[in-house]
Amino acid sequence: MRIVLVTDSHLAPLDAKASANWRAAREFTSRSRADLTIHLGDITAAGFDLEGEFTHAATLIAEWPTPMRLLPGNHDIGDNPPGPETPSKHPLDPARLAAYRRAFGPDYWAAEIEGWWLIALDAQLFGLGDEHEAAQWDWLTARATEAAGRPIMLLSHKPLFQHGPDDAEPHIRYVPLVQRRRLMTLFAGLDLRLVLSGHTHQYLDRVIEGIRHIWLPATSYCFADSLQERIGEKIVGLGLLELDGDRCRVDLACPDGMTRHIYRAG
Repeated sequence: MRIVLVTDSHLAPLDAKASANWRAAREFTSRSRADLTIHLGDITAAGFDLEGEFTHAATLIAEWPTPMRLLPGNHDIGDNPPGPETPSKHPLDPARLAAYRRAFGPDYWAAEIEGWWLIALDAQLFGLGDEHEAAQWDWLTARATEAAGRPIMLLSHKPLFQHGPDDAEPHIRYVPLVQRRRLMTLFAGLDLRLVLSGHTHQYLDRVIEGIRHIWLPATSYCFADSLQERIGEKIVGLGLLELDGDRCRVDLACPDGMTRHIYRAG
């Protein structure tokens, strides 16, 4: 099974640069003979505020050469609080969450593929303390039970952490500490092998405590160093995931025609 991984496309009707890079990703996907594409969030540039961006993105996705499964990002539905005492600057909007579901389908989902259990999370719900977060935890507990005995892959718009599972400083870039600990407790003793995420607009591939964590680069742009510290590689591109039995391989691809745009505005 061959799966293309894209993230942070930031599609908007008037953004020619993001659209050109999306076309390059689409052409690569056509050539790759992939069976499926997974989008790890921030599909739109401002879907959290602009209804038309969902319509625009859905039109482009309908032209994609493979089936596509998606996750929302902060640019799509708003953001979760970084910590219990740190409110979000752009709080998640339940109305936009409902609109997302109408446009793109479930905001969290699971799939059994080639013996792997893929569990895709809506990271924007973590820390809300409402019925949406509670429903995802109930769903996730059931999926973890079903996954016992199989290799597990978690997919999330946000990485779990920067340095390690015990990172305590609240940060908009990562899953909050309380929810991260709950996740790790839930999957303790299970065969969690891989965590795939986007959001950072950087590429990083490392193994921490026996689990491989990969940050996929955006298709749209990188942030200037003056706006964002350099943690991984500031490149644009996508991932290519191969599943074969209990084995997996993830390769980075920087397709022809995809330009490394740098976002510099404050």
